[in-house]
Amino acid sequence: MPPTVLEWSPTVDPSDFVRRVREALAAGRAVVFPGDSGYVALADPASPIAQSLPAPAVLAYGPDDPAQLGLTAPVAARRLMFRSWPAPLTVALPADPAAPPAGWEVAWKTLADGGVVRFRCPDHALTDALLPALPGPVLVSDTFLPTAAAAAGAVGDAVELVVSAGELRADRRPTEVAVSESGWRVTKPGDFPTDEVERLAARIVLFVCTGNTCRSPLAEGITKALLAGRLGCRADELPAKGVWVLSAGVAAYGGGPATDLSVEAAAEFGADLSGHRSRPVNPQLLAAADDVIAMTRSHAHALAVRYPGVGPAARLLCGDTDLDDPIGAGPEVYRECARVVREHLLRFIPEWTGA
Repeated sequence: MPPTVLEWSPTVDPSDFVRRVREALAAGRAVVFPGDSGYVALADPASPIAQSLPAPAVLAYGPDDPAQLGLTAPVAARRLMFRSWPAPLTVALPADPAAPPAGWEVAWKTLADGGVVRFRCPDHALTDALLPALPGPVLVSDTFLPTAAAAAGAVGDAVELVVSAGELRADRRPTEVAVSESGWRVTKPGDFPTDEVERLAARIVLFVCTGNTCRSPLAEGITKALLAGRLGCRADELPAKGVWVLSAGVAAYGGGPATDLSVEAAAEFGADLSGHRSRPVNPQLLAAADDVIAMTRSHAHALAVRYPGVGPAARLLCGDTDLDDPIGAGPEVYRECARVVREHLLRFIPEWTGA
């Protein structure tokens, strides 16, 4: 019996697609679904067809999914999953091939081959609707084929449902990153850039002030100079060393330069703000940050009120006191501001370098 084919459109309510996918998977059958590298095949790990899927991974939506299989996602893996997915990026975690979770005995030997389990979240408009609605983790296998019909033919008689989204690009390949407690490495280069992996796996330190033209750029720039000196690299190489330093403002307009006096003061402490461009704080930036450092209590309060529960709680740069805004003052005030910033940053640097 040929599979049922559903034609997807971005203007159609996805709830029927999601229901039909759930039913097919619950019946132990395969589903062909649009992905970011052509079409993918989905299957329940307990079904007999799980063994026949080529190079299966676990269809995942976020950093909490590995725990459902008894696996621990290191910090770098959680950052990649949270900050990048959905994307053509596969995250591989250490796993024992001889210790399958309950219900995964059929698929585990193939899935955990080589001592790792791969997690994948293909980028397509239907992904956001489907994955949260699935009752548990399922297998996903890239066919790297551009049409739903070709993908269904490759998977074979096990396919019950095909969700067609027209012809897709199939020349892209996911980048695979193996992550353990000792670090990460790209094991299969692909279309997700390695420098993006570096940034997204790094610790994000976010400084926040008002307009993002004086205090927080000074903190960002001086932090980069201090870290670069401590880690023996250039400032632009810091993400590869595990720390990505950013700044933003609670009342900033995007794209503005740092003030001239901020640039001059920063230079005296080895920091270059000539290329700085202001950015406003947003919930995505806060949620991605590992550390949020505010210049004043009012900045911390603004973040807590506007974005309750988003990201880590802001800490004050100067401990229990506010850092005064030098805007409108002369060079000596900016110089003193930069000196105070550097003095207080020295308390944080060991934390951010693990020293």
